[in-house]
Amino acid sequence: MQLWWLLVVACSVLISGNAKLIRLAGGAGNTGRVEVYHNGQWGTVCDDGWGLEEANVVCRQLGFESASWSRTMAHYGQGTGPILLDDVVCDGSETFLTQCSHSDTHDCQHTEDAGVDCYSVLNNVRLAGGGGNYGRVEVYYNGQWGTVCDDGWDLIDANVVCRQLGFESALESKSSAFYGQGSGTIVLDDVDCTGDEDSLDQCRHNGLEEHNCVHYEDAGVVCSNTPNTLLPTTDTPSSLLPTTGVWNNVRLAGGGGVLNNVRLAGGGGNYGRVEVYYNEQWGTVCDDGWDLNDAHVVCRQLGFESALEGNSNAMYGLGSGPIVLDDVDCTGDEHSLDQCRHNGLEEHNCVHYEDAGVVCSNTPSTLLPTTGYITEELTTLLLSTSYFTEALTTLLPSTKVPIRLWRWRVDILNTVRLAGGGGNYGRVEVYYKGQWGTVCDDLWDSDDANVVCRQLGFEFALEGNRNALYGQGSGPIVLDDVECTGDEDSLDQCRHNGLEEHNCGHHEDAGVVCQNILNTVRLAGGGGNYGRVEVYYKGQWGTVCDDWWDSDDANVVCRQLGFEFALEGNRYALYGQGSGPIVLDDVECTGDEDSLDQCRHNGLEEHNCGHHEDAGVVCQSNAKEIRLAGGAGNTGRVEVYHNGQWGTVCDDGWGIEEADVVCRQLGFESASWSRTKAHYGQGTGPILLDDVVCDGSETSLTQCSHSDTDNCQHTEDAGVDCYSVLNNVRLAGGGGNYGRVEVYYNGQWGTVCDDGWDLIDANVVCRQLGFDSALESKSSAFYGQGSGTIVLDDVDCTGDEDSLDQCGHAGLEEHNCGHHEDAGVVCQNTPNTLLPTTDTPSSLLPTTGVLNNVRLAGGGGNFGRVEVYYKGQWGTVCDDLWDSDDANVVCRQLGFEFALEGNRNALYGQGSGPIVLDDVECTGDEDSLDQCRHNGLEEHNCGHYEDAGVVCSNTPNTLLPTTDTPNTLLPTTGVLNNVRLAGGGGNYGRVEVYYNGQWGTVCDDGWDLIDANVVCRQLGFDSALEYNSNALYDQGSGPIVLDDVDCTGDEDSLDQCGHAGLEKHNCGHHEDAGVVCNSVLNNVRLAGGGGHYGRVEVYYKGQWGTVCDDLWDSDDANVVCRQLGFEFALEGNRDALYGQGSGPIVLDDVECTGDEDSLDQCRHNGLEEHNCGHYEDAGVVCSNTPSTLLPTTGYITEELTTLLLSTSYSTEALTTLLPSTNILNTVRLAGGGGNYGRVEVYYKGQWGTVCDDLWDSDDANVVCRQLGFEFALEGNRNALYGQGSGPIVLDDVECTGDEDSLDQCRHNGLEEHNCRHHEDAGVVCQNTPNTLLPTTDTPSSLLPTTGVLNNVRLAGGGGNYGRVEVYYNGQWGTVCDDGWDLIDANVVCRQLGFDSALEYNSNALYGQGSGPIMLDDVDCTGDEDSLDQCGHAGLEEHNCGHHEDAGVVCNSVLNNVRLAGGGGNYGRVEVYYNEQWGTVCDDGWDLNDAHVVCRQLGFESALEGNSNAMYGLGSGPIVLDDVDCTGDEHSLDQCRHAGLEEDNCDHFEDAGVVCRVFDNVRLAGGGGNYGRVEVHYNGQWGTVCDDGWDLNDAHVICRQLGFEFALEGNSNALYGQGSGPIVLDNVNCMGDEDSLDQCRHNGLEEHNCVHYEDAGVVCSNTPSTLLPTTGVLNNVRLAGGGANYGRVEVYYNGQWGTVCDDGWDVTDANVVCRQLGFDSAKEGNSYALYGQGSGPIVLDDVDCTGDEDFLDQCGHAGLENHDCGHHEDAGVVCTVL
Repeated sequence: MQLWWLLVVACSVLISGNAKLIRLAGGAGNTGRVEVYHNGQWGTVCDDGWGLEEANVVCRQLGFESASWSRTMAHYGQGTGPILLDDVVCDGSETFLTQCSHSDTHDCQHTEDAGVDCYSVLNNVRLAGGGGNYGRVEVYYNGQWGTVCDDGWDLIDANVVCRQLGFESALESKSSAFYGQGSGTIVLDDVDCTGDEDSLDQCRHNGLEEHNCVHYEDAGVVCSNTPNTLLPTTDTPSSLLPTTGVWNNVRLAGGGGVLNNVRLAGGGGNYGRVEVYYNEQWGTVCDDGWDLNDAHVVCRQLGFESALEGNSNAMYGLGSGPIVLDDVDCTGDEHSLDQCRHNGLEEHNCVHYEDAGVVCSNTPSTLLPTTGYITEELTTLLLSTSYFTEALTTLLPSTKVPIRLWRWRVDILNTVRLAGGGGNYGRVEVYYKGQWGTVCDDLWDSDDANVVCRQLGFEFALEGNRNALYGQGSGPIVLDDVECTGDEDSLDQCRHNGLEEHNCGHHEDAGVVCQNILNTVRLAGGGGNYGRVEVYYKGQWGTVCDDWWDSDDANVVCRQLGFEFALEGNRYALYGQGSGPIVLDDVECTGDEDSLDQCRHNGLEEHNCGHHEDAGVVCQSNAKEIRLAGGAGNTGRVEVYHNGQWGTVCDDGWGIEEADVVCRQLGFESASWSRTKAHYGQGTGPILLDDVVCDGSETSLTQCSHSDTDNCQHTEDAGVDCYSVLNNVRLAGGGGNYGRVEVYYNGQWGTVCDDGWDLIDANVVCRQLGFDSALESKSSAFYGQGSGTIVLDDVDCTGDEDSLDQCGHAGLEEHNCGHHEDAGVVCQNTPNTLLPTTDTPSSLLPTTGVLNNVRLAGGGGNFGRVEVYYKGQWGTVCDDLWDSDDANVVCRQLGFEFALEGNRNALYGQGSGPIVLDDVECTGDEDSLDQCRHNGLEEHNCGHYEDAGVVCSNTPNTLLPTTDTPNTLLPTTGVLNNVRLAGGGGNYGRVEVYYNGQWGTVCDDGWDLIDANVVCRQLGFDSALEYNSNALYDQGSGPIVLDDVDCTGDEDSLDQCGHAGLEKHNCGHHEDAGVVCNSVLNNVRLAGGGGHYGRVEVYYKGQWGTVCDDLWDSDDANVVCRQLGFEFALEGNRDALYGQGSGPIVLDDVECTGDEDSLDQCRHNGLEEHNCGHYEDAGVVCSNTPSTLLPTTGYITEELTTLLLSTSYSTEALTTLLPSTNILNTVRLAGGGGNYGRVEVYYKGQWGTVCDDLWDSDDANVVCRQLGFEFALEGNRNALYGQGSGPIVLDDVECTGDEDSLDQCRHNGLEEHNCRHHEDAGVVCQNTPNTLLPTTDTPSSLLPTTGVLNNVRLAGGGGNYGRVEVYYNGQWGTVCDDGWDLIDANVVCRQLGFDSALEYNSNALYGQGSGPIMLDDVDCTGDEDSLDQCGHAGLEEHNCGHHEDAGVVCNSVLNNVRLAGGGGNYGRVEVYYNEQWGTVCDDGWDLNDAHVVCRQLGFESALEGNSNAMYGLGSGPIVLDDVDCTGDEHSLDQCRHAGLEEDNCDHFEDAGVVCRVFDNVRLAGGGGNYGRVEVHYNGQWGTVCDDGWDLNDAHVICRQLGFEFALEGNSNALYGQGSGPIVLDNVNCMGDEDSLDQCRHNGLEEHNCVHYEDAGVVCSNTPSTLLPTTGVLNNVRLAGGGANYGRVEVYYNGQWGTVCDDGWDVTDANVVCRQLGFDSAKEGNSYALYGQGSGPIVLDDVDCTGDEDFLDQCGHAGLENHDCGHHEDAGVVCTVL
């Protein structure tokens, strides 16, 4: 193993044949002496010339990002081998150290051995497979998470991990994959920590990914004493969370400063080691001079009120970063720590055992007086509230001290937790003196427990526990003799003996149980209202024992779950045995309890039961239960449950309304039939209901009017047929044709019980799924147990049913089963007559074995571990006797030609399932693996380290050489016949070949189109379009396998071409070759239409695009239709007949001859070469009937009849139809849903309707079958789904019901009718229930009001509720709530267009407003049209504050407007009225009207108001006409109009709008005033193409963003390429526009651009006429640092440049900081502190007085006049006081 590993590592760094490995010795994982491997031994590197550039190369070669230090003079000890390298000089770009200039001879000793410190790559550590503080140790390395091997793993190593994660220490170290096996790489092995390390990679170990382990050796830890223990379980209220955490307590406080990121580490939410973020890492603060004033500043910066303590001596553990601050001296009033005096950043004389810490407190200041002194009375007060005596006796001075110095001592015990239990129960612990302590249980009672529970965020306590019920604590006993009244806010407000004053031991530790520990109850193993009772306890679900279980107990459970009561209390695990703990036993409820844990019981988990005694319930929410009997699942006699028995319903008055209520109550959407006269047989119980009359709105039958007495017999029992909900069936837990039967019911998948399950039942399922029949019926959960409800039981099919719910069964969710009885099937597409008899030789048997599902795992597409599917799971094959014959069978079974290799020893990783096969012996001719000899299924003597694998290939083995062929004449034995394209798309990318078990690349030396052709043909494409070089598709990462490839073009695979030899090259990955293969358009679809008609779209470059209709004709359409599998095309459509597409336009000027096999074989302009817009998208109508069979003129003749009959046309069709035979084979449903709607047929290029004269179920059946449904449920008349708008094509349709399409039925003739569209026919197909239309209330139409306050809005809430604001004197103001009532609210709501008000609100319920208070003492009568017509105190006359702002809740939200027939922001205006959508007539329609619609829809305004049905004719009523808006209305019905449905219009006058979409504009990729222009469109950010982009366009953008004007308009993606859509092109602004979408442009997403043409701008707030003559240096930024610190850069001559630090001081820095908006500068920095800039040096010798507004107003040497280098770049630190 070690030799193999060494060879792998050695291969990974082969460089031009010179193999030298590298490692670090004598240090930790990322530090050490540099050693290289050469000629069989390790040697060192001499430190002559050794620096950071050389160290960087070493670190990158080892997988680290870079080096933090270069070490000399044998810093990590002297090596012992040869000194292999000297005088190493790297430029930093090298990949390997041997690529640097160096000498192989030396003049050194080992005292000069070089070393490095690499930035750690393992500083990301996590715990997986466990919980917050325990789990499998995983480290992040090389872009993925990997594990740590447990060799040598101990508690010392675990301590390092836990501390690295923020815990104090480790409790345990775990081995043997205790928390499950990981799946990534094993990164570390033989870890050996001393315990002082800060991170795991500082410990000794074998090296990164150097190991001899497998994942069952993955190491784990259990960490302790961590803030994570404070995190809640799912039952723990959020109030238990600490206000800040070890890693998340960061905020910006007090304005500026480079140290405004502060956190507490190593402790808890409000206490810990103080750490500050500086120079991109966290560091500590030294405790020299550290006191309470300093601690106050930290705590306030973190959001606490003050500090309780300032801690020293690394009380919370040693930090690991730099020590950033020392000798901190705060006055206590500072906003952030860096405003205090200190020695300077990283200036200190400390070590980490002096790290400072704090304890912060959130004590309300109201507990102490704000002025005065500490007095005896105050001392008594503090003692009475339990503040510790020690504080008062030892800290109070002998003289009076101002109270402000003592305020922080309040509420020292406000941190409480529960330990040793669960989220809401446990031992009470309080935090005192830096540690957790307990409370003694003397006098402990429910009042005390209530205080604790409320303090923790629970409502109250269930129990106060004593005698250390949750285990004995280990810290001090802090409180004893606690006596709470129960009203206190925290425990230390209660009376007690004093802090740490007690006479107790830990066996008396007090505990609590808060709130309802069992308030989470569920029913399992049954259905929605019945099942096994389970309660949630200690983080898991458990059961209830059925001892003493009765209806009282069941009633409590059902009420707790929201039901009215229980029908039954069940015993003996009726719903299956549970698997968790048994939580309750001997439950005795009175029946009045609110939850189960309020009942008497033995105690939690106190029982003498087994799970066979699990209790269950059947709950009922109505007074009478209902079921269907005597039919199938969705049909039957209606029976209701009352007084303990089932009875029937009499059919007097029984109709579809009543049937609908029953079906909906049972979970169906509606009824298809109401049945009378005991259609489903006579019942035997009482007749419970008679004369039932429902209006259809009831939710249960008992809500309908009825009589409880009857005059009926059971011969009158009522029944129903409900729309079936079980037409969705699937197979789960198996494969394509076998598995567990599951049906979809009540919104979830459920199973079928196997009681009575047989092959006849299985046949119905298989046929329903599209198979011919069933091979087997499976029981006893053969394919695993399901997890949903059990929907069917006692299924009894005759075998002729079309779906499972037509079979007899016990009723939906009526069963006595558990999931261990789930039924399954094996389906077969081969008729039973083909199956063998007992005499049939096995060689003739079909290959339908149990192992016909095979896959390759752990590898790639054609190689991997062999796995077979058996008994519902994947298992492996043992490699005993495994050879190429066996591998060949697997590869052929998977569709490959043969196998290249048969692999052993788990080459592709060990599997995890069963080992299914062993000692496999194939002859090689078998069709599947289970036809080979083997030991028997699951009969083996193997482990997973023997899992077999294969490498499959599509290249015939006849190409392989014989032993007599000279090697020089042979290809390299076909080892490169596996080729793929990477980094691109399906037909383009980087060429990669598979060699020596990994993928490698091809160098582009000599690469040309001939070579690319070979690759493309090898991949199955016809040829290559392009050959690419220079790593166009990104650089690969594996070996470079081929170079100097030279193909003739006739080769079958790349390795048959001439080349330099395998892995013989002089290349780098920047020369990786690529290709574009030519069959890129073989994926075609039709969009925007139906199955065989629509907009033509082709798949190119990972997205769907369209085809332009220039030159588009029937030849082109024929190619598309044949490519899609149709015979030919009926039409080629143009002008975006099926709607405009949204992707790229891929093809233009397509010219097909008609014989091509695919569209890309036709002539065209080139991919994405076009001059089109999407309004020219091409479409087709495809048909399976050749048009050449029909004459263009004349009549139906006998000869034509014979010809047509020979092509399967019926005589009826010929006698009734003109020569346009079968032209109506395109049918759709409109105006409804997927399976119901108005019937429309496609004729003469448009859709038309069918008249309902003579329309019946036979006609509807033909339509539904033609659409792919099985049959029709209803045939509808009278334009039930709205009136159509096209021609009426058919009338007097008379179908027999057997026709295949509607035009085969008798009818009057095409377009021969006497009908109007109110007679349009419709259908409801198959088993899918109707989709319900919305019932949104429509507000009454209101005329606009008048007056100064007619503009009213609601703010701070939602559409119909919020704070009332009125517009007056140019601003919005509020209304005071003095006298505010419902009458006033009604006026506001009616003014806003609502019918009335639901509520009136006061006390600023929706937040305080910020403008003036406009009205007070409002007094409306209720008849006013607007608020200012009401009595009030006068405009802006009030005695109120904003805390009295009035609000309202109005009763109907006006969201009833939509745009149809267009896109997201444009379309036909439709309003919802009288439960249907209608249109608006365009009479008088203008931009003001459009503004109202757009604002109502959430846009800011409208760009256009459109007329003349620009977006198509609507089909509903015309609701509004003569609309006349002022433009200020909130909704359309507030505008003047002719009245609802009062119009003189037709739908060709339907109004439309285009709403503005570009109110959101941003600059990306740059800084605050410069960057790439991006606009927000269709929910995402997109770019603007730079075609025609100029300064006028840039001016519009800059003004839109709030700048005065633009300095520049940039092109060529100056600020980087965007990644979203290109939204605008050819923008042409005058410069006066308010926003970009007002400028001329090509149209939204209409462009011929790519992202390297993205436009940008530089904006400025200073008009150019005001700029000083010294240049435009008013644009300044800080680079290389943070928001308020960094390198000073100024914008000059179109680029950013730096400022030299000669003479640079804090006065100069002040000017920069003020120019940037800060108050002043804290520091002026020199020597390129924030990194060297790269542009010109613009200023030198800057000399400011400090009063200047801009930097170029200061004295300086002149623009770009300097004697500096970038190592002198100036910087600043700005601050806001």
